[in-house]
Amino acid sequence: MTEEKEEKEDEMKDLDTWGLLLPVLKRYLRPELPLVLAATLAGIVAASAAFGMPLIIKYVFPVVFGTQDMPPVVEEWMLRWVKPEEMEEAKLWVAVALIPLVMCVRGVCTYLNSYLLPKGGQRMLRRMWGEMFARLQSLSFSFFDRHKRGELLTIVIQFTQSLQGQMVTVFNELLIEPLTLLFAASYLVYEALTNNASAILLSNLLVSAMIVPLVRFVGKRMVGKMRKMLFSSKLITATVEETLSAQREVRSFNLEDRQAKMLYGLITQYNAKLMQMTAWGLTLTPAVEITSSLALAYSLYRGCGDGLTLEQFAAIATAFYFCYDPFKRLAGIMNQIQLMATTVYAINKVRLAEDETPEPLHPKSLPKPVRGAVDFDHVNFGYNEEKLVLRDVDVHVPSGQIVALVGPSGSGKTTFINLICRFYDVNAGSVKIDGLDVREISREERMGTIGLVSQFSALFQDTIMENIRVGRPDASDEEVRAAGARARVSEFAEQMDGGYHYELGESGTGLSGGQRQRVSIARAFLKNAPILILDEATSALDMKSEALIQSAFEELTVGHTTFIIAHRFSTIRMAQRILVFEEGRIVADGTHAELYEKCLLYRSLYDEQVNAARREQERMGKEALA
Repeated sequence: MTEEKEEKEDEMKDLDTWGLLLPVLKRYLRPELPLVLAATLAGIVAASAAFGMPLIIKYVFPVVFGTQDMPPVVEEWMLRWVKPEEMEEAKLWVAVALIPLVMCVRGVCTYLNSYLLPKGGQRMLRRMWGEMFARLQSLSFSFFDRHKRGELLTIVIQFTQSLQGQMVTVFNELLIEPLTLLFAASYLVYEALTNNASAILLSNLLVSAMIVPLVRFVGKRMVGKMRKMLFSSKLITATVEETLSAQREVRSFNLEDRQAKMLYGLITQYNAKLMQMTAWGLTLTPAVEITSSLALAYSLYRGCGDGLTLEQFAAIATAFYFCYDPFKRLAGIMNQIQLMATTVYAINKVRLAEDETPEPLHPKSLPKPVRGAVDFDHVNFGYNEEKLVLRDVDVHVPSGQIVALVGPSGSGKTTFINLICRFYDVNAGSVKIDGLDVREISREERMGTIGLVSQFSALFQDTIMENIRVGRPDASDEEVRAAGARARVSEFAEQMDGGYHYELGESGTGLSGGQRQRVSIARAFLKNAPILILDEATSALDMKSEALIQSAFEELTVGHTTFIIAHRFSTIRMAQRILVFEEGRIVADGTHAELYEKCLLYRSLYDEQVNAARREQERMGKEALA
């Protein structure tokens, strides 16, 4: 295990259990309070059987077996309804009926308790999932840079579901078991006061006290194992998600065995921690049972010496059973509470994560109509505090201008675009749209003014039409088809079963990379936003397909402030202005002719691109002749 992993485990060792749990319980349990109260009432009635059963054993069994009469008060009440000659038979029926009656009440109330609490738990889970998912979508990109997708999936789905189950279990047990213990102990006190059984009671309680330090010792051991097991489960999910999302790379580099061995090692660690936790947990049941049997044996020995009757001893033994079983279960509850704290700690990483690009408290509206002018005012930005990616970027892009961003990989072009969208906040300076700082504009209005076509075409599991309609949800089918035609989507969509209603698979499976990119471009046509960003928008298209939509791009950019990032210089020939980036700075700004003459970096990038294109054409020509 690496030092980083050990540090992540260590940070969970000293948790403020109730400080973590109470805010979560308050937030998610309060709306379900009526269900919880109804379950509580049912649980109280069910737990009262711990007092009723010993009474039945003491008073009813003697009546059934003819060693004792019913209390006079009961007999007088029965004479109102029963003839004297039928009294003996009636006594037997009443005595026998009390047993199923008590257990029936207990069973019905236990059912209601066990049903109502999970019902409230499912409502809590629905609310948690909804809030967690919404929270994830509102957090800044820097949050996702710091966390693996597999880890977030584990937290949002597995941990929230685990927490819901833990809440239901804990509240159910915390309700039933202490009340059961209370009613059973109440009967023991009653016996001690009425039948001189205090010596037996006290001796049993002293023996029972041996359970407390044992439970605490085992509980601490189990909690440590639980926390390590939770951490291992996150690593497993992250590894599986990472492997499945990179199948092309895994197979092209023959990494199947490497990934399988890595996952096998993580599962082995998880299983080892699980079995260690299980081993410690299983010690509680035999320990409690051995302790309780010792106490019961001692009670039997003392009871015989003190002249207890069989009925009295059987009642006391039953009451002690109802005492020891809650002891055993409450030990597990304490461990569950600790595990809940660990789970909440992980969930809070998402639920309480700081939004590094928060919505403005009092958002300002862009002046209408939105012109789309963009200003960078001495902007510095770095993804971490140690290294800046953009340095003192100061540039004004007027409304309607088409600007190309050129430079080596890692020079800051995509970061420049990310700051316009406010996927990140600047470290210094400001980014403005129509003179208004992007930090003062609401997320909805800001992104409503920007049409983004990324090099990574993210499609959803839906029809081609609905994937295009993402650009403008209120668009008609005719408008969607028109946008698709301009992006050359119709050329392949109309050949498919269902046309524009063809159902795509997960992440757009069913389309080639170029086809997915054209769907993404169609979204931008449909949205028709004042600011258009083309971030390697034609990277997945061949030269023929790129040439087909080039005229459509030229039409789309008219009247729109456009930023183009492309390694192919053919894509940026329509640019009116070119910004050259190098190591986070804009080192040149001008037209193609100006930059080719004055900027050595631009000239070398352009010549390299032209020579590469020439070599590609020569290769294709030779293949055609062959």
